[in-house]
Amino acid sequence: MHPRNPYKSRPPDFKELAIEYPDFRKHCQYITNGKIKFDFQNDEAVRCLTQTLLRKDFGLEVELPAGNLVPRIPQKLNYCLLIEDLLKENCISGDVVAIDIGTGTSCVHALIGARQFGWKFVATDGDEKSVRIAHENVARNGLEQEICVVHVNPNVKTVLMDVMNTLCPDSFTFCMCNPPFFEKDEKFKKFCEEPSYSGGETFSNRMAPSVDDRPAPHSTTFASSAELSVEGGEVGFVNRIIDDSVCLRERIKIYTTMLGRKQSIKPLAQRLQRFGDDVKYVVSPLNQGKTKRWMLAWTFSKNIDLAGNLQSRPVTLQCPAPGLTRLTQHLKALNGIVRSEDVGKIYVEFKSVTWTNLRARRRAEAELLGGNKAKRTKLNACHVSCEANLGCGDGTDSYTNAGNFSSSEFFHSTANNRENSTQCYFPLPSDIVPRPIIRLRIFSEGKSFQDKSPKISEKPEDLLVFELISGSKQHLSQLVQYLKNSINR
Repeated sequence: MHPRNPYKSRPPDFKELAIEYPDFRKHCQYITNGKIKFDFQNDEAVRCLTQTLLRKDFGLEVELPAGNLVPRIPQKLNYCLLIEDLLKENCISGDVVAIDIGTGTSCVHALIGARQFGWKFVATDGDEKSVRIAHENVARNGLEQEICVVHVNPNVKTVLMDVMNTLCPDSFTFCMCNPPFFEKDEKFKKFCEEPSYSGGETFSNRMAPSVDDRPAPHSTTFASSAELSVEGGEVGFVNRIIDDSVCLRERIKIYTTMLGRKQSIKPLAQRLQRFGDDVKYVVSPLNQGKTKRWMLAWTFSKNIDLAGNLQSRPVTLQCPAPGLTRLTQHLKALNGIVRSEDVGKIYVEFKSVTWTNLRARRRAEAELLGGNKAKRTKLNACHVSCEANLGCGDGTDSYTNAGNFSSSEFFHSTANNRENSTQCYFPLPSDIVPRPIIRLRIFSEGKSFQDKSPKISEKPEDLLVFELISGSKQHLSQLVQYLKNSINR
């Protein structure tokens, strides 16, 4: 949880809330040890908890209609605090105007942003009912001058273009979004239609079939169909925002979105990497309770720094002497490009991941180079109906495909009732070097020194500090663990 999030050091006290708010007290039950039992499986109780927290901690009166998604306040506040970190890092304080994409009935991002941080918002949504209730929530709290709720056409593929072209401001400070996680048909695997609600599709996860024998969710979620799913899922929706950002560029200084699935990070990050140096992006986790989300932020502005406080904290590795000299040998053995940056400091970059699945790679190479001839043929076979070789790539950018993969098309043939796909592949030009997937800085830090300036020391208790410059923190953690194991051996 964000360090400035008040719920980190002081979680909600249900007993205190029950004493102070009679509406909340109706959903609480005293148990023998004097504690309060709260029913998180009750949709009405969960809605009342969110309304009570908004009233107590933010002074907001918010209507949350039954059958619609109930926002989790610590999570929403985490998201706003991360955006505030970005603004502080770039010395942006006054005249902050933002766009909240898909604000929902609660309009919670805009309400918290306006009341807590003094931001102004254009809140958009494609559902007329959500827009009407969101506008009522804004008026109920006297924030009409700070928040403008706008209805957009849900059938239009563009997410930001129409709003930007219709409204007066030439530019916005940032945009934020919490897109639906699931694709159209995927929601039925985890959510079931709720028969207790009438007038529109309402789904809940309390009646959903078990997935991979996982335990039932701690808190029941009720939501409308539009709040749960969208064409292409969250990856497809965020890609639409990226499409708009390519056209709008610096008219919105910082583009942000929340991601609910870790598997969505990689394809979206690869998409942004294809823009090269025109785009800077960062991924930061949002931790709250047992739930984890991620914030993806990117910018086309050369004057915006996205690292700052969102950059991964340095990873420390206790390394015996001779420290950097010995470590450099291991890094070069992994095909890392190493150069000395300063006294006691080196810069390293990798074009591919070479420190994971080493046993599987060795087994695959052994099977291809030796062993059964029939098995080698099977491993090399391409089970496709048609293949066209347009050239031979250099094979150095297999991780991101940047510069290699040009286009892909998938279609269904009615003639032979078969699914067909076609894709084009072009080799990288010889004068273009693939971008590194991870860059880091490593320096030796002696415990015996009072000042923390990087120095080389031959003492066994010295630490090597790994500072991530760009790339995945997961790759950095894997690399550090590999180096630890290698050094210990």
